[in-house]
Amino acid sequence: MEYSQVILEMLERIKVLENKVKALEEKNETTQIIEPLQNNKAQLEKVSAKYRKLTEFLLSSGKMRICLTYPQIEEILGFSLPDTAKKYKQSYWANTATHSYASSWMAVGYKARVDVDNETVTFEKNLY
Repeated sequence: MEYSQVILEMLERIKVLENKVKALEEKNETTQIIEPLQNNKAQLEKVSAKYRKLTEFLLSSGKMRICLTYPQIEEILGFSLPDTAKKYKQSYWANTATHSYASSWMAVGYKARVDVDNETVTFEKNLY
């Protein structure tokens, strides 16, 4: 077998493997969206119905870090954030169990960090 023919066969095998990897990645993306919702039913029950859409959004994203603007959060929730969320940003977005709405991100392993100047909230998945 000629050297060039060996290279062509190897390239063809690589192409086949790349297609298989792509198919697996697409399947994995779908699984990452569905499985968290199924595996976290107990956590979802801890979240008030009012803020559950945010919880489901975070879970279905499958991302470790998500940055959202206030309007994006309001769109996800389906209602306007209270004035306290905009007036007392640091305390509203505090990661504390005493705020029932904070369970919408904490119950599924995220912590919130607010950027006061840009009115954005970054939700980061806890690694511990």
